[in-house]
Amino acid sequence: MTEIEKIAGPLRELLREREIIARCELLLRTYDIVRSAKLSEPERLELEKTVGERIAPGIFASIMSQEPIFNDLPKLDTYTQIDGRIFHFLHTKKYSKQDYANANSKLLRDLPELKIILQQCLVDRLKDFMNDAGYTLSAQSRQDLTFSAAKRTAKAFVATSVKSLDINNYNPVPGADYIILAASSETLEQFVQFFLEFGAKAEDKGLQIWIMNLEKGTIDPFIGYTTDLDIYNQFDNPRLAEMVRNNWSRGSYQ
Repeated sequence: MTEIEKIAGPLRELLREREIIARCELLLRTYDIVRSAKLSEPERLELEKTVGERIAPGIFASIMSQEPIFNDLPKLDTYTQIDGRIFHFLHTKKYSKQDYANANSKLLRDLPELKIILQQCLVDRLKDFMNDAGYTLSAQSRQDLTFSAAKRTAKAFVATSVKSLDINNYNPVPGADYIILAASSETLEQFVQFFLEFGAKAEDKGLQIWIMNLEKGTIDPFIGYTTDLDIYNQFDNPRLAEMVRNNWSRGSYQ
């Protein structure tokens, strides 16, 4: 089985079973399928030539494009919104209101499983990010990771949503980066609200809150700042926290 079929097969099965599927679920299932494929290093390198260094986001972008790398997958070229979430489907088929309601109900039932997949995505990406910054993982529990580098330590946590964050539960210690990595969302509203309510307090505590853009596979600072240039240089947009602070403060946000 080739590296492409290891991923294309499960994706094909998923999309044939779920003709109407939430964008967020398809994205997370793509991450999970890539992870479960257990690609060897040569297979990974070969696939990277087609979809880029970040394989799951690259495959997802391909599915959403007009020129997918898997030509035999259903083309999800139409979308609608249900309860604030984007759902994709085929424009060549007609679906009833009940079909859409059933798709939404299925998503709601699957949310606990998808949350577990999301948490794993965050942990995996954080490990790669910190490794690229020159850190090694020295300790890990379910959502708590400690990384070490020359004369530096970073304590990190993952959160599936900023809405679930209670910054009172995090108490940074002097001399270490204290990081919370949260997942991106289809809308900015929850991030704006969090920043307005807790941004200043999080900064005062010395917290760094980073956001993983799941569709791109990138990580950027949302609140707080690192003094480690090796970490700084790994961000896709290292000035994002500064831009958020300047544009979303209560005095300037409209």
